[in-house]
Amino acid sequence: MNQLDLGQEAEVKAVRSTQTASVLNPRGFFVVEHWRKGQKINEYRFPNGITNQGKDALLNVMFHGATLSQITAWYLGMVGTTNYGGTGLAATDTYQNINQSGNDWDEFTGYTDPANSNSATTRPAWTMGASASQVVTNASPVVFDITATETVKGLFLVGGIVAAQTKGDHASGGILWATALFTGGDVAVNNEDQLKVTYSVSA
Repeated sequence: MNQLDLGQEAEVKAVRSTQTASVLNPRGFFVVEHWRKGQKINEYRFPNGITNQGKDALLNVMFHGATLSQITAWYLGMVGTTNYGGTGLAATDTYQNINQSGNDWDEFTGYTDPANSNSATTRPAWTMGASASQVVTNASPVVFDITATETVKGLFLVGGIVAAQTKGDHASGGILWATALFTGGDVAVNNEDQLKVTYSVSA
């Protein structure tokens, strides 16, 4: 009698790629201490969205230097509730559209900048240290001395031109790097409150 012997053999080989994929994904977050009458009443931590304009500036500085020089001075501003629309913050927001119809929000200016002699008109400077472990941040908090009882929705970071230090400026050449909303909802501030801000960017 002949026997029919049918057999199957499976072999699996795991092949590991010799290349390591690395994704450049710049991101950042804010930590805001809310002070009132010398007491810290709250602390907010929330991520930002980086604008298309900011990403283009980063790539141009790193890979197309003839178009844009390094930005060495950056300034923080606040997003107010006035003219805040249905779409809110967007990746397509630009510096040139601050307080203009192109962005769906306006700047809140009810504060002074205690680190500058022209404190009534300036946005406070974000002075960051050197990158360490792929993170840059400011060692000392940026201070906003609130001068109006109002509601604040979030923060933004700008640079690129000297005028970026001026509240309400939206001149050509300025860069809106990032915008962010308080994730816990709008923050009510009183006259003489302080907001102390630390901002970190990582990649």
